[in-house]
Amino acid sequence: MGVFESTCRPADIYSGELACREVLKVPEFKTLHEAFIFCEPNKSDLISDKALFALVAAKLANDKGSKEVVCSHLDQDGNGAVSFPEFVEWAEANHVKLPSGVGGGDVGMVFPPTWRGPRDDKKWNCRSKVTDEQVLQELQGLLDITYKNTFTRDRKKTGRTDVPKSFKLVRAEHSENYHDWRGYYLKRQLIERKVKSSSTFTKFRPITANAKGLCGARHRLRGYVNEWFLFHGTSAAAAESICNGDFTMRLAGSATGTMYGSGTYLAESVTKADEYAKEDKDGTCAMLVCRVIGGCVLYNEEVNPDANRLQELALSGGYHTVLGDREKVRGTFKEYVVFDADQIYVEYILFYRRQY
Repeated sequence: MGVFESTCRPADIYSGELACREVLKVPEFKTLHEAFIFCEPNKSDLISDKALFALVAAKLANDKGSKEVVCSHLDQDGNGAVSFPEFVEWAEANHVKLPSGVGGGDVGMVFPPTWRGPRDDKKWNCRSKVTDEQVLQELQGLLDITYKNTFTRDRKKTGRTDVPKSFKLVRAEHSENYHDWRGYYLKRQLIERKVKSSSTFTKFRPITANAKGLCGARHRLRGYVNEWFLFHGTSAAAAESICNGDFTMRLAGSATGTMYGSGTYLAESVTKADEYAKEDKDGTCAMLVCRVIGGCVLYNEEVNPDANRLQELALSGGYHTVLGDREKVRGTFKEYVVFDADQIYVEYILFYRRQY
């Protein structure tokens, strides 16, 4: 096996230190997953060692420069770490001719059962109006099942202090985005591997799971790895922007706060998500219904959680999601926080009206 040798340790390469004590050997990799593992991902399956990646980048793709510049080519969602889907996309953009090494990563990728678009068009990105009455009924059922007549201070952001009595679905769009699905699929594959080998893995069941037809037969969510439907309240314009691109962790917490860290906040209750939805001129609001791969969940029931500690555990301590149980400690709602955009895939945009 050939090797690419550096006369310095990774940490020394960009520090200006010339007196190095060991030689780092970068092997010839057979798969991208091998190269990813060589970069020493942490317990949460994210690369944070920029200097080590810079060596691998130079080896695989002649991608050179400062470690910050090289790593900026990968970190698409801005969370400060690199997931395997981001690593694969970087490799493809740099014409690295290696298989992914993960089932379905190259051929045979399993699409959602509701997928109607082409399966070989990497640029496919489409929103289509939901016209099937059965699907519309199931989506309205999701709103009804997850409703709670509970007030929090964030309700004031809607311009009113009274909680709506219900939410009436006006229309819905189904979203398909090849790029985002592939990232989510690869991330789910790695998380499945992790939870299957974990003796401490715990399943959590959000109230959205009570919409059995939608979560079960129609979308086949994998509850055994904590795959859920969760809500994300937003504006119509932001909903389309997210579907066109992805969740950006650089902006995380700007609308919802950072009680559990600077991640993307999602809700199991339509009432909670509605607190962040923006009403349009015609009185309709927008909300996303997202697939979320929760994986190893860090459950928290503290009244005053340490946001920095929770975020660090989610990014490097072996967890994938923080579940803040404000329902238990404050009588309000559970909040789900994700720090890697590849763990979220938008299935629907819901347009609805608040019923007072």
